[in-house]
Amino acid sequence: MFSEITIDEPIDKIIDDWDFLDERVVQKFARFRPLGDNIYGVRRRDLSGNAVIDPIKGDISHTVELGPKGIVEIVHAPMALHVTTGGTPHRVRHNFGFWHINDMDELYLGLPNLPGDPLGHYIVIMQTPKGNEGDSWAWYCETCLTLLFERHFRTGEFGLNGLFKSSEQAVRHYNSDPRHRTCPECGHVNPLGYAWNPHHDTPEERAARALW
Repeated sequence: MFSEITIDEPIDKIIDDWDFLDERVVQKFARFRPLGDNIYGVRRRDLSGNAVIDPIKGDISHTVELGPKGIVEIVHAPMALHVTTGGTPHRVRHNFGFWHINDMDELYLGLPNLPGDPLGHYIVIMQTPKGNEGDSWAWYCETCLTLLFERHFRTGEFGLNGLFKSSEQAVRHYNSDPRHRTCPECGHVNPLGYAWNPHHDTPEERAARALW
């Protein structure tokens, strides 16, 4: 795995204190990076249990999943492994304004905050999708959980390069027509969606990010 990670300094200068979670290394996994048969991501997160929701970065310690029992809150704790099974809608509040549905299982391993560091890390690991396997961006009615809108990206065919662009396009398509956000079952008009990158938000999407 390490043989595929490039660094800027000569190896003899850093070999004695090689740190996979060094910021120079972590930034190479800020989105996702394929290595061997798996895809890896590293996220800076507050795993102290005292996180405060930031309207730009989101609630960076909690995830919610949608399952048979409705919406369930998942807390990522240090040295605890959590598995989001394939097909499970999940999202981080205020961080991305859609439900992500991955055809592959996602494994999250939380690592403790270092002394004096307000943020820890968690590592995300998933198998590389193949063929028609991929990712979906979906919206459910916040009142009755009826599926409103969904778009699928064939990551197995097109790779990771278009993944984040696909989610932005799905957000814009969903936001383009109020009928997409109006629940056919209960009539509730749901808020606008927004993508991962807050720097690409429209003013309306920025307001939605702070809302949900």
